[in-house]
Amino acid sequence: MIEKINKYLNDNIDNMISDLKGIMQINSVCTDPVPGMPYGEGSANALEYIKKLSEGFGLKTRNFQNYVVTADYGDSDKEVALGILAHVDVVPAGEGWTYEPFDLTVNDGRVYGRGAIDDKGPAVAVLYAVKALNDLGIELKKNVRFIFGGGEEIGCNDIEYYQEQEALPEMLLTPDGEFPIVNAEKGIVQLMFKKKIESDKLIGISCPGAVNAIPAKATATVKGFTIDHILSAIENMPYRTEFKLEQNDGCVVITSAGKSAHGSRPQNGMNALTALLRLLSELGIDDATSLCTVFAYDEYNGKSFGVDFSDEVSGEVSLALTVCNTIDGELEFGLDSRFPVSKKAADISEPVTAKLNELGYEITKTSTMEAHYVDENSDFISSVKKAYEVIVGEKAECICETGATYVHNTPCGVAFGAEMLGEDNGMHCADESIAIDRLILLARVYAQAIIEICG
Repeated sequence: MIEKINKYLNDNIDNMISDLKGIMQINSVCTDPVPGMPYGEGSANALEYIKKLSEGFGLKTRNFQNYVVTADYGDSDKEVALGILAHVDVVPAGEGWTYEPFDLTVNDGRVYGRGAIDDKGPAVAVLYAVKALNDLGIELKKNVRFIFGGGEEIGCNDIEYYQEQEALPEMLLTPDGEFPIVNAEKGIVQLMFKKKIESDKLIGISCPGAVNAIPAKATATVKGFTIDHILSAIENMPYRTEFKLEQNDGCVVITSAGKSAHGSRPQNGMNALTALLRLLSELGIDDATSLCTVFAYDEYNGKSFGVDFSDEVSGEVSLALTVCNTIDGELEFGLDSRFPVSKKAADISEPVTAKLNELGYEITKTSTMEAHYVDENSDFISSVKKAYEVIVGEKAECICETGATYVHNTPCGVAFGAEMLGEDNGMHCADESIAIDRLILLARVYAQAIIEICG
């Protein structure tokens, strides 16, 4: 049976790519809602496309007010045992593309375009898994339900809406993560906090960007210093960071250059903001000195806040200062923290808030997401492991994700692909892509997982 499915998918790869091209040509970036379209016209059009494609494959579909489209495979009198979640909205194209972002381009064995890996490519590939089962006449004892969402990239309230209408299946997979199996996802705490500038030598700090990204650039404007004085302070710093100094109308503009990284993996970057604060502290600017006591350069485990927790399943806390803006004489900062599955959001947010309050900062916004964990020893995980090992030929290990996948806020979901661990497919970047043989592998693995769980 495995060989028959493999042959079927290889024989139908041109059809898969053609169907994928159709949905990738739809710009499904979420926009302002319009009547009947909570995420805008593009997202609704992509949901309608995947609905019609599913119907063409023999699945029974429903549209939940353009939040979600479901597609059921199996006889109507059977239990829905497995849910497969994928989203058809995408992030904006951004700059720097070699290929047309809202189209599909094949080059050197890869498919390029926005959504190729996140999540349109995987969505179509896993649909082809049930098309193979259907066309080959493979009967299942239980049903499979695809749940295609239209608003994952702006907070996943599409799935929240669906859960208000009806319960999710007891077992859930999503191709919105990595192989082998993501059964643990760290929790998230993000805080914004502000304080009036106290030093008469600091005009302001600018480090705009996303709160979940390590900044590659930060700028401060100071007065009362010569460039030579600042250069001397740079020489006294215990590490080497690139700084650019410019004289400007009696002030000096200091620009710190670092390296960006996702906020969930701060150790992969070089934080331009904390480097800049350390330099300002060397210059005797108290606003920076107080922050350096809790945001030391190259410290990302929350130790200075007393929240350096860790566990065996998900590792240690990450905590990073990521953004800063000067507004009406006040500095407003943002931090991003990821915490282990053995802890709650309050275990991070409360000590951090207390320490910042002690330093004189007012918390302006708090955003939290609890950690997610599915027991590795469950029958569900055992079936998913078996499917992976049968098709890929490698031992299936459970891993922890530092970010949030599409099943993070579900009671029982795990991410299963589409990327191999450590693989870089340009997700959320220019020239996003997926290998054609990865599309086939993904369909093969999901077909086997469906057989193991529902067969």
